[in-house]
Amino acid sequence: MNIEKIGILCMSLLICFAAAGCGKEKEPDPSALQTPQYSVEESGIPEPPTEDEIHTADKGVKVIMPVSVTDEVAPLDALPAAITPETVWTNDAVVTWNAFTMPEKAAFDDGSIGDLSIPKIGLTVKVYESDDQMEDMSKGAAHFKSTSAWDGNVGLSGHNRTVSGYGAYFKDLHKLSVGDTLVYKTALGEREYRVTLVKTIGDADWSYLSRTTDNRISLITCVNDNAAKRLLVQAVQQ
Repeated sequence: MNIEKIGILCMSLLICFAAAGCGKEKEPDPSALQTPQYSVEESGIPEPPTEDEIHTADKGVKVIMPVSVTDEVAPLDALPAAITPETVWTNDAVVTWNAFTMPEKAAFDDGSIGDLSIPKIGLTVKVYESDDQMEDMSKGAAHFKSTSAWDGNVGLSGHNRTVSGYGAYFKDLHKLSVGDTLVYKTALGEREYRVTLVKTIGDADWSYLSRTTDNRISLITCVNDNAAKRLLVQAVQQ
């Protein structure tokens, strides 16, 4: 057999062997099928949330709020604060610090901070301020600490009825009408005011104690047999 025939025979055998191998799938390498084991820190992939668990949006992690959490009532410290005589002025459109007088500037030597006179109802009463407004109203009219003591809006409160009958300084306030006059005096001077508003308001409506650019007196007292209402009288300096 010559060399050329031997070469042809070897080539034929190689083709046969190759054809026989093409019909069989290669067995997978078991080690290649195993998932590499990483810790959360190494992989950078967060662990799936557990039941009732809240995930923050830190580093791209999706926020997940379970139903049992989202249905809860917001905590008290997350709710808007209630309006009070001390906070009603904080969001005023006009901030008038130049129209505000501290009580010590207006105070008399006897401890009062003012004298209120209303000729129509025959009232003359001293005005006091302390940490106990109810106590102040037992001595006279009480000054709302959040309001000015002279310039701007002076807020005062007083009883309209008491058990003994004594100390009900604002009992006739409902008899006032628009146009009536009142006089307010402090250590800083004396001013005359004219009534511009007589109105029944809610017991939590403190908006009339807001700071103003004009000088005015705001008088508030209770309404007989209606604990949810208050009587308001406002007078502006003439």
